[in-house]
Amino acid sequence: MAKITSRKDKKTRIFKELITILGEENVSENLAVRVGYRLAGRLSPLGKPPEIVAMPRSVEHVQEIVKLANKAGVSLLPICGGGQTRRSDADILLDLMGMNKILKIDTENSYVLVEPGVTFAHLDPILRKVNYVIPRGTNPVTCSALGNLGVNRSVDNCFSSRYGDQALGVEVVMFDGNILRTGLAALGTDFWQYSSKETPDLKGIFMNAATHAPILGIITKGALRIWPAMEARAVPIGGFEKFAGAFKYCRALVNAGIVDQTTIWNWVLVGMTDRRAGERGGKDDLEFLNYRMKARYHEPYKGLHTYYAMASCRGYREQVDVYVKLCERIAKEHGGEILTEEELQSTIPHVAKLVRLWWKEYNFADEKEKAQHMWSIGGEGQMDSWYIQGWLDDLIRVEEVFAPRLKEKYGLLAPPLICRVYETGHGGHLRYVPGSDILDEYQAKRHAKIRQEMNDWVKENFPNVQPTSGSMHIDTFPNPMRDVLDKIRDALDPNHIGYMAGENRLEREEEKVSAAG
Repeated sequence: MAKITSRKDKKTRIFKELITILGEENVSENLAVRVGYRLAGRLSPLGKPPEIVAMPRSVEHVQEIVKLANKAGVSLLPICGGGQTRRSDADILLDLMGMNKILKIDTENSYVLVEPGVTFAHLDPILRKVNYVIPRGTNPVTCSALGNLGVNRSVDNCFSSRYGDQALGVEVVMFDGNILRTGLAALGTDFWQYSSKETPDLKGIFMNAATHAPILGIITKGALRIWPAMEARAVPIGGFEKFAGAFKYCRALVNAGIVDQTTIWNWVLVGMTDRRAGERGGKDDLEFLNYRMKARYHEPYKGLHTYYAMASCRGYREQVDVYVKLCERIAKEHGGEILTEEELQSTIPHVAKLVRLWWKEYNFADEKEKAQHMWSIGGEGQMDSWYIQGWLDDLIRVEEVFAPRLKEKYGLLAPPLICRVYETGHGGHLRYVPGSDILDEYQAKRHAKIRQEMNDWVKENFPNVQPTSGSMHIDTFPNPMRDVLDKIRDALDPNHIGYMAGENRLEREEEKVSAAG
């Protein structure tokens, strides 16, 4: 009769082998440590913690852990700060933030080569000294640059109107222990170009994997674009009463190639931010919240425009002067206006200051973190993010009815909205940010139910747009895509050690042992 090894014995053996590889200080099975990794997005229910947390410090460490996982038949989930995961209950969770070297800053060729643990707080100040900037977008300074721009490929970056994908290439430890570099770097050169007639671009199958698809390898390095800050910058802020006008204005700027990014905030987000920044707060913030409780979505608070379109321009002084003039002209052509300094200071002075700090001065430090707090903790509870992606004309139709339906059907307050036009004007996203009392289990479940129902309603009534960020994962992919991904997984990871929800082997083996006993 075959000997049955208990889950506890197997876990103990794996834990000891990890200590041999990494050292005792880089491995933990302490429950207090493990539960800190139960993160799956802002309002997603907290799942089970991983069985073991390990922090590799080198590529060689990752290779040794991959060998161990294959031998022991357990699952691996690699994460780094800012790389969201739907679940965290893997057998071994690899926290890659311990790999935190900046390997190269190449201003001549406009890229950096970094490990997953390099944060924006680490990289930003170094780049600013040489008058360069990395497309950080709305991410906090504590986030991994590679996690957001190379793994998640965030569309919310500061140069989203130039390139949505800021990753030139990645280095991946495959699940057979070999190392793959994507693009032309696969040929053994230090030329990180993502594709050519010589090589296919493989990096896409390794990116965003923890959220939407099987994990097919572990990214250990990435070459990311950096951009010259130039000698002059400007952030014209436009006021619009119609969303279609604001969105088409942004598309026109992007198509003209004169801006690095555009973003639209509705009156809710502008008013909320301005009242919680500076010295306002208090009574003014409460009045604004009370108004939101009664107001219809398209009825802005006193003195505010319905939508604000912001664009960032960068170049030589003579260029930027012309860009601002063009923004004024194009705004008028789409039913809006670029707001004067007098109007900005009399209505939204703190918002004007914040966006100029971020997109004109590239100062993302203290003020950015204050804003993150203001947005995360609304008067109605923890703020969530609901993304809807698609072609601009379809998104315009969605925006006309989405938020009003939230209020009419579910009684939700008019939500904050932020949206962008993607690179070269090809599509964009709406990002609604409703709040919920996440500490109340009933409210959290109700919020998730509303979100799912709204996602289903969007897909039924607007077939060319796609709600994402939590609603879309491998189980909802069309069958041909899922079949292709399964075949790729079988080829690259025959033992299926790359984590998928529900495939934590140690827990399943304990069930088998109990049944056998």
